[in-house]
Amino acid sequence: MKNKMKLMLLAVLCAGLLAGCSNSNGEALSMVKNDTLYQVSTINSLLAGNYDGFKTFGDLKKYGNVGIGTFNTLDGEMVMIDNKVYKIKSTGEVLEVNDSETTPFAAVTHFDEDATVDLANIANLEALEAELDKLIENKNMFYVFRIDGTFKTIKARSVPSQQKPYPVMTEVVKEQVVFNFSDVKGSIVGLWCPEYVGGVNVPGYHFHFISEDRTMGGHLLDASFEKAQAFTDPTDGFVMALSPNEPEGSVKDLDSELDAVEQ
Repeated sequence: MKNKMKLMLLAVLCAGLLAGCSNSNGEALSMVKNDTLYQVSTINSLLAGNYDGFKTFGDLKKYGNVGIGTFNTLDGEMVMIDNKVYKIKSTGEVLEVNDSETTPFAAVTHFDEDATVDLANIANLEALEAELDKLIENKNMFYVFRIDGTFKTIKARSVPSQQKPYPVMTEVVKEQVVFNFSDVKGSIVGLWCPEYVGGVNVPGYHFHFISEDRTMGGHLLDASFEKAQAFTDPTDGFVMALSPNEPEGSVKDLDSELDAVEQ
């Protein structure tokens, strides 16, 4: 099993090409293999209101086939599954997006099912996380999850597209739309990040949901089910594409702001 964390902060896209960086996209692609999480920008940047997309989904698919994120102008919740990208809008509409659309924040990987476990009698999200905790053998690594099943209840949310000047994320979530689904077959996709990556990504769990028929989904707030199957991919590599854009806002209290936007 993997036992060493490799953090590589790589500016794949820049506001302008620096000397010696003309092959950065090709070099990055050669490095991003299995057991590597590829991330677009930082959660700090997103919290501060940096919603301008700069990485296309066509490019993102080169680096992974499973992941979560958002869209240009924060237009909905993103689920990448089976190498397809879906947008869950605040209206509840689910769209498969084309490769030319862009993201200001996302995290994806080439999903490799290193462990599989059957889950049963999960009453809520807290109980689900407690079961998944048993699969986290090394708290210095990233873990990507996919959970397939028929869910008794799903509580999810999405947020509307924003206009400039962009508000910070804690203001945006005040406009969130919450969806409640019952007896729906689908997949929970997400990741667990180590505590020390605070500011880079969300420490702990972060999940999105999409139904099997791709008509329902969102950022996961709660879930319950009788039976489901969880697949996990421990990931010890990390590559980041830094945003060329400057947020207009700022993060004043990371922990409290993360709590506000994740719940």
